Amino acid sequence: MKASGRIDDALSTRDGHLYMEEVDTTDLVKEYGSPIFVVSENQLRRNIRRFQSAFQAGWTDGPTLVMPAAKASWSEAIQTIIASEGCGADVYSAGELAVALKAGFRPEQISVNGVPKSEEHIRHAVRVGARLTIDGVEEFDMIERAAREFGLVAKVRLRLRPAVSGFTRATTFLPYAPLSADVAALVYKGGLSHDAAVRIGRQVLASEHTELLGFHEHHGRHHASTDWWEAQMVAYAAEIASVCDELGDYQPNELSIGGGFAVPRDPFGAEMKYTDPYEFLALHGVSRSLARFPAARYKVISKVIEKALTFTPNQRMAPTIEEYAAACTTTLARELRSHGVRTEGLTLQVEPGRSLHGNTSVHLTSVMNVKRMQRPIVWNQVVCDTTEFWFTGGRYEHHVHDFVVANRTDAPLITKYDVVGRSCYGDRLIPTVKMPSDMRPGDLLALLDVGAYQEVSMSNFNAMPRPATLLVTGNRVSVIRRAESQEDVFARDVVPTHLSAAHDGESSTRAAAKTKSVG
Repeated sequence: MKASGRIDDALSTRDGHLYMEEVDTTDLVKEYGSPIFVVSENQLRRNIRRFQSAFQAGWTDGPTLVMPAAKASWSEAIQTIIASEGCGADVYSAGELAVALKAGFRPEQISVNGVPKSEEHIRHAVRVGARLTIDGVEEFDMIERAAREFGLVAKVRLRLRPAVSGFTRATTFLPYAPLSADVAALVYKGGLSHDAAVRIGRQVLASEHTELLGFHEHHGRHHASTDWWEAQMVAYAAEIASVCDELGDYQPNELSIGGGFAVPRDPFGAEMKYTDPYEFLALHGVSRSLARFPAARYKVISKVIEKALTFTPNQRMAPTIEEYAAACTTTLARELRSHGVRTEGLTLQVEPGRSLHGNTSVHLTSVMNVKRMQRPIVWNQVVCDTTEFWFTGGRYEHHVHDFVVANRTDAPLITKYDVVGRSCYGDRLIPTVKMPSDMRPGDLLALLDVGAYQEVSMSNFNAMPRPATLLVTGNRVSVIRRAESQEDVFARDVVPTHLSAAHDGESSTRAAAKTKSVG
């Protein structure tokens, strides 16, 4: 990478260092330590506004509402930024609903999605005035019962499960699965069957305590192409029209198309290389056949591993937000009209997660040591002070993150290394990639595109305290989630009285014996 240049709107390199907005990332580590997550406020706001303008430009018959998925990044500071931009909120749990309300979202612009929902969760959502997306046949009774008790009218939507028939390309969400995208989406994602949607819809329309606002769907990120989204909208419109017809020519007031859009550096896509399982089978066969010749065996294994496990970057960028918006809005409007569903005044909702947050954040981690091995096989490792257990939300990305050597952005990338973490697990953060030949302790790596699902899904494996999160706004730095202490890790632990008593008794006995022995 050249000494100075721009990576994207938030990240740039200056004199060999990585900057987020106007802040040198190496200075952040000097002041706050590592590892650490760092979020760009301005990049988040830019992404929100791009979604708002792109979908509104394409959906000309009615309003649009961007309702980011809280699950992707549910910290109060992040949710407060999103609320301040006039967005709604897609929430799943009671905790996400609580933070959305605290962050300032208007209740009527909060959608409670997911299944199963507890009755307590449903009652609270009804009480505060959030809309509920019905995703299970048991939910209507709980919603209607709560609304009746509170003397309210609960606003609900039905989550449909349209089959995207004919889209037979392999899913890029589970690249190792031998499934086409249409089948994978039906297996992986929820929603009501057609008959259940019609049955519940009739119940909602018949009750004086419930109002049917419209429909919801979420197929997720099963392919990066706009073709996938066009196919979804065709299927969605057909299912909406069919349900509306069976409900007595019902006309919806709002439709959500969910989320699942790729980000520019998304590791998924047909062009992305993943190791073929057959390559591993071939490696195993070669390994066994050369068992009597160790030197030759290890030499061949080194060559095969280098080829099979080396990460090959995606050479094609994912579609832009504008391209996704145009494909979705044009196709959905056309198909709805063709089925006789009215689009005038119809509100279109979109629920981006990874695509909104991904490129807003980096993870800074310091190199602890470098391991180089030439015999019996060639294998190099850069060992960092982070762990894959702080990237559990990235498991479906197979720990593939673009990266920058933040303190030496101008160093040539020559030698292949595995980037690994410090847990006792395998902890392979980034598969074999080229890095500077002279990687050394103290170097600083920045893992890119970690703004969605990563920081909010960290665990305390190996009893490791989770790192802090910073918010960068121009040249201003704010802590929005403090680092855990070792005491925090064990704060929820409770030792039963009988174990404490036994432990104290044993300690006293040992102490007495030691005193007697010394005397």
